[in-house]
Amino acid sequence: MVKGLPLDECIARPADGNKTYPLKEHLLAVAEACGNPAGNRPERLRFLAGLLHDAGKSSRRWQEYIQGKTKKGVPHAYAGAMFFAAVFADLLEVWRPARQERKSLCHLAVNLTQFLYSHHGRIEDINGDFPPWTGSNAPIDILEVDVPGIINLIAPYFPEIDDWLHMYIKEPQSLVEKISSIAGPDCWPRWTTEMSTWVEKLLRDGNPYELGARLCLQQENSRLITADRLHAGNFTADENNYLSPTQAVSAWDRIRQYCSVRRSEMTGQADQSILEVRDKWRQIAVDNFLKEQQERIFTLELPTGYGKTMTALSVALQAVARGLCRRIIYVAPYLSILSQAALEIRRASGLPVLTHHHLSALQGLVEQELAEDLLLETWQVPVVATTFNQLFLALFPYRAQNTLRLAGLRNAFVIVDEPQIINADAWNLFLVLAEATTAELGAKFLFVTATMPRTDGGVFGRVVSLGRAEPVSNRYQVETGGTEDEYSLAERVLKSYHICGSTAAILNTVQDAAGVYQRVRGELPKGEVHFLSGRMTPLHKKERIAAIKSSLENGGALVVCTQVLEAGVDLSFRELFRALPVIPSLVQAAGRVNRHGESEKGELFLFEFLRGGEKKTRSYVYRDGEQREITDICLAENKMFDEATAEQLVRRYYQMCFQRNTRQALLEKILEGARGYYTAPAGLSPFGRQIPQYGVFVPLVFGKLPPEVDLAMKKFGCRNPDEIWERYAARGFLSSLEYTDKKQFVGLMQHFIVQVPEETAREIGEPVENKAILRIKVDSLYSRETGLSFIAIDDEKEIWFI
Repeated sequence: MVKGLPLDECIARPADGNKTYPLKEHLLAVAEACGNPAGNRPERLRFLAGLLHDAGKSSRRWQEYIQGKTKKGVPHAYAGAMFFAAVFADLLEVWRPARQERKSLCHLAVNLTQFLYSHHGRIEDINGDFPPWTGSNAPIDILEVDVPGIINLIAPYFPEIDDWLHMYIKEPQSLVEKISSIAGPDCWPRWTTEMSTWVEKLLRDGNPYELGARLCLQQENSRLITADRLHAGNFTADENNYLSPTQAVSAWDRIRQYCSVRRSEMTGQADQSILEVRDKWRQIAVDNFLKEQQERIFTLELPTGYGKTMTALSVALQAVARGLCRRIIYVAPYLSILSQAALEIRRASGLPVLTHHHLSALQGLVEQELAEDLLLETWQVPVVATTFNQLFLALFPYRAQNTLRLAGLRNAFVIVDEPQIINADAWNLFLVLAEATTAELGAKFLFVTATMPRTDGGVFGRVVSLGRAEPVSNRYQVETGGTEDEYSLAERVLKSYHICGSTAAILNTVQDAAGVYQRVRGELPKGEVHFLSGRMTPLHKKERIAAIKSSLENGGALVVCTQVLEAGVDLSFRELFRALPVIPSLVQAAGRVNRHGESEKGELFLFEFLRGGEKKTRSYVYRDGEQREITDICLAENKMFDEATAEQLVRRYYQMCFQRNTRQALLEKILEGARGYYTAPAGLSPFGRQIPQYGVFVPLVFGKLPPEVDLAMKKFGCRNPDEIWERYAARGFLSSLEYTDKKQFVGLMQHFIVQVPEETAREIGEPVENKAILRIKVDSLYSRETGLSFIAIDDEKEIWFI
C-alpha cells in the first residue's frame, strides 16, 4: 500500500510569510533547469533526474518533519535514485540505442543515479556491483512516497513508456519488483560495465589525462545541485550576477585613475623607476592578452611590488569588455593576501567584491544583498575574491554542495595569485582540472607571480605568457650561510634594528619564532617589537598587522614571525633574516625587503636555524626532501646574489625539480575519478598533507570589532565573546537555527578560534559534550602578544606549539 501524501499537497520547504513552496512546482523548476524534455536523449534523462530528485519528499514522514511535527531528519534522496533507475531501465528497452550510444547513456544514467542518491551528502564512488541504495534502503521503501503522483508527473514527458508507467500506478508492487531487478545481472552491473567500456574508449582515443579531467569535472552533479539549491533558495539568475562589458570598461578607466593617484602619492617615498614600470607592465600585459585573447591559460611574472593585482585585474576587465568572460574570480592562498587584494580591487575598480572563505558567512549581515548563503556557495556575483581552499573544493569536491561553485566558474576569468605556494604534489592535478574547466566551462585562467612553476606537467594545450618583467632596480641583496639558534639570532636582529630601524625575522615554525621573540621582547620599549603567527585568532592577526604597519610608518619596528608575513602583506623592511626555506619561499620573503625601493639596497640574510643549538626544524614545514636538496644546491652555487639574478636562480630551481620528479604518477587520480572512483581526487588540499587540527575558542577581543562581527553578535544577542560560547554550548541552540543563521553563527565563532594540533588541544582545551570545538581552559593561557604560540602552564611545565 502506498503511504505517501498526494504530491499536489506536499511542500518543498516551509512557507515564508505568504510565500509557499509547493513540491511539484520545485520538481518542475529543477527539471527545466537540468534538461529539456523535447531535446536529445541525454537532455531528456537530465530533465527526468530533475523531476525525480526530491520525489522522496512526498513521504508522509518527510512532510511531517518539514512542518516541524518531528525533529529527527528523514532521508529522502533514495526515492529519486530508485525511480530514476527504474524509468531508465524501461526507456532502454524502448529506445534500443546503438551500441556506442547505449554505453554513453549508461554512463550518464549511472552517474545521475549516484548523484541523485547523494545530493545532500558526500560524493561516493560508483559501485560496479550494486546500485547506491543497497544496504541502506529496500526497494519496498519506494512505497513511502506518492507513487501515483510522481508517475503522473513523469508520464506526459515520456509517452513511449506510458504502459509501464500506468502499470506502476495500478500495481505499485510492480515498481518494487522493477527496482529489485535493478540489482540483477542484466541491469546495474551491466550498466556499469557499459559505462566503463565507454570511458576506456574515450581515454584511449586521446590524451587520457586531458579527457579524464573533463570526465572528472563534476558537471552533471553541479547542474543538478545548482538547479535544486537555487530554486529552493528562491534565487533568480539575472544579468546582475554578471559583469557587463560596459561595467568592465568603466572599471578599467577607474583603475587607471586610481593608479595615477597612487603614483602621485608615492612619489618621493618609492623608487621612481618602480612606479613607472608598474604602469608600463599593466599596459604590456593587456596588449599581450589582446593579441592572444582566444587562448585559455595565461601566465604573468612580475617581481613583488610591481603591481600584480592591478595588472591582473586590468587584463581580466579587458576580457570582460570584449565579451570573452562574464565574471572575475580572484584567488589567493591566504586570508592575509585575500583581504588586502579584495580591498584594493574594490577601491580601484569601484566594483562590489564578494569575499568567500571560511570566515565569510557573516558578510550578508553587512551587505544585505548577500544575505542568501547561496551567493557565497555559487559565486553568482560579478566579482569574487576567494582562497585556494575554496577553488580546490570546486575542482576536487567531496560533498555535493561543493559542486555549486562550478556554476560560478562558467565563463569566468580566474586570477590565481602566488600559484607557487600550491604544494608540488597537488600542482599537476590542479593544472589538469583547471584546463578542463577552461575547455568545458569557457573559463580563462591567469597565473600571476614572481616565481612561476612549470606548467608542462599538467597543461596539455598552450600556455601564453603575458610577459616576464626584469627588475628595474636592485632592491635587495641576499647573503646565505651560517647557522643560528634562538640566542644568536636574537642578538643579530636586535643589532640590525638598532642600526637600520626596520627589521624582520621569519622562522619556519611557530615554536622557533616564539623562542626568538622571547629573547628580544625585553630589550625594546613596548610597541617596537611585534610577533605574528598562525597560532593567533583572526581578529588578533588583523590587529597585529595593522600595528606593525603603523609602527613602520612612525619610525620603525622589529617583527619576529612565521611565514604569515611572507606573501601578500604590504610591509617593507630594511633588513630581513630568514631561516632557510625553499627557493620560491625565499624569493617571496625577499619581496618584504625594500619593497618599494624606498631606500638603498636592503639585505636578506639566510641561515640554517638550529632549535636549542641542535635541532634542525626546516623539514617540519618543507617536507619535500628533493625541494630542500635542490634549494641547497642552488644556494651553494650562489652564496650571494641580488634581485637582478634571483630570477635565474628560480628558473634553475624549477628546472632541476622537474628533472628530478615530473610528478606525473599522481595524475592517475584523474583517471580513477574518470572511471567513477570519485573519492580518489576528492578533497585534494592545495597545501599538501595537513596535520589534524582542533579548534579552540578564545573569548578575547583585539582592536575594534569588524562591522560584520559586531552585527552578528547583536543579531544573536551576545554582548561579549563569552556569551557567544554560552550560546554554542547550550543544548539545542545550534539545532534550533535555520541553515543560514547556523552558518552565520559558526562564522562568528571562527573569528575567535585558533586551530591547534591534537596534543595541544588536550592540554589547553575544555571539551563540551557532543561539540566539536573546545573552549580554552583559562583565558590567560592565550597571550595578547603571541596568542597560542608559547604558553607556560606553570613553573615546571612549558608547552611549545609547532
